[in-house]
Amino acid sequence: MGRYFKQIAKSVRANGAAASGSEENADDFLGCINIPLNEIPVVGYDKWFKLEPRSSASKVQGECHLILRLFTTQVPLDTKMLALTGYHNWFKTSIHKWLQIVHERSTDRIRKAVEMDQLEQIQSQTKHSSSAVDVTTCFSQVREFWAQLAWPDSAGAFIFITRLTDVSASKLHFHKHAVCVALNSTEHVRVYLGGLPRELDWRGVEQAMEESCGLEGKEQVNKSLNGQLYNADIDLQREAKRLITHLTDRMLPELRRCIQHISLSPDSINTDEAVAPLMKYLDDTLVILNESLLKENLTRVLQSLWEVLLRMILDTVGENRGVQVEFYTRFQYTVETLVRFFHADGEGLLLEDLKSGDYKALDEELRLNKCSSFELIEQYFLEKISQQRILKHSRFGRISLKCYYDAPEQRLTVEILHAADLIALDANGLSDPFVIVELCPHHLFPTARSQRTQVKLKTLHPVFDELFYFPEQYRHRCACLTFTVMDYDWLSTNDFAGEAVAPLSDFCWPGRPSATPAGKTLQPVILHLSRQKPSGMLIYREAQEFVRKLKEIEKSMEEE
Repeated sequence: MGRYFKQIAKSVRANGAAASGSEENADDFLGCINIPLNEIPVVGYDKWFKLEPRSSASKVQGECHLILRLFTTQVPLDTKMLALTGYHNWFKTSIHKWLQIVHERSTDRIRKAVEMDQLEQIQSQTKHSSSAVDVTTCFSQVREFWAQLAWPDSAGAFIFITRLTDVSASKLHFHKHAVCVALNSTEHVRVYLGGLPRELDWRGVEQAMEESCGLEGKEQVNKSLNGQLYNADIDLQREAKRLITHLTDRMLPELRRCIQHISLSPDSINTDEAVAPLMKYLDDTLVILNESLLKENLTRVLQSLWEVLLRMILDTVGENRGVQVEFYTRFQYTVETLVRFFHADGEGLLLEDLKSGDYKALDEELRLNKCSSFELIEQYFLEKISQQRILKHSRFGRISLKCYYDAPEQRLTVEILHAADLIALDANGLSDPFVIVELCPHHLFPTARSQRTQVKLKTLHPVFDELFYFPEQYRHRCACLTFTVMDYDWLSTNDFAGEAVAPLSDFCWPGRPSATPAGKTLQPVILHLSRQKPSGMLIYREAQEFVRKLKEIEKSMEEE
């Protein structure tokens, strides 16, 4: 009642002219309600709102019942468009805020999910962690909300699609309570992300951007969105590779023990018996991996395990040079057995994947170490012939010659015509070249001696025009003529300028034009010189050293 009479008194005073504008006539503040427009739901409000104070000194109480609805009215077109534009801009701002909230809450949810990780069945015998399910569920909920929103402007939605992709493609880390589980979880999320282009209708955004901005707009969408997805896929594959490496590293001690058993087994032990511990360990391991991993991950782990074994065997062979041939035969059998195991009659790794990379180097190493000394020398000359065939130009110059076999005379005729563009090996910028011609390998031609041209002084383009005869022919794929160009030095050792090889199969075998007297009319053969670097494989370097020592022995025997 006191407040009621006070209000009557104020009303009476308000009717007086003298005090009508004074502060005393102001109405009392009873409370207010502040409702942000961007918080009003589409369906509106029908509720009681509690009155709020205007300042800390205000004391208010009570509630107010409001019914609020969002609606449009008929207004002039310009005014309506202005209002819609403003509302659209406000809504875009709200979407940006929503995306930020989605990112923060999704990250927090994933973190909590990892902390409370549980195993979930993905197939009858394969498990992944519950955090992987929570990750894809977060993204699915965001995707469903975006679909319900049905943004009308596909071109304008590009920025939001980019943010949604960025949220989905964030880096993820799974609980490492089990390597196989973590590996499956990573693959589970990676496969889900692969479906984003379809789920978020990237194609529709591309078409809309092409219509509004041309081909450049479409390329921008394609580059931006696919770039995000590509980077996310690379990150997840990198994480998977790290997990696979961790998994195979745990197998290393037992694998080393098995390889050492093969290496140290005496010759009295059967090869199958020496390899048996390794194959039993791999069989037992495969059973566990097959029960624990997705098929894609099983293939990756097997590929990594195969590469580990190849490097391990290659290192073991390299550390045991000069041993008996049986050692290399045993490891070659081991490699063949492993190929069959990992291939599994077509159910495992592909043969082209198995027989690549380190396999080729290991197979070559084992094959060569099983060869005799003479076989190694033949391999050395086969490599020289192969390199000569692909040599099309050289900074060491070239040599011109003719070779033909005279059947009636049963002799091989070699015409050394001239050389050109030789390298300068003397202080005067020139050389004193001569050519040594010989049949190789020497063990195939024990009675054939090397022959040489005359020395041509102070020239890089010598003309020789000399004939040489070799009474022998040998039908062997590594048999060849070697032409060694030297720089004569009467005060010290002659300098090596370059060399070339010509296989006898090009001149002496039946059916060749040069295997008849008509070969004299053939065009000269141009051979490019090389200063061949030692092969990367130690076994070839040993063969080259063997050839060098063999030549020195022959030379000393000739002098005696």
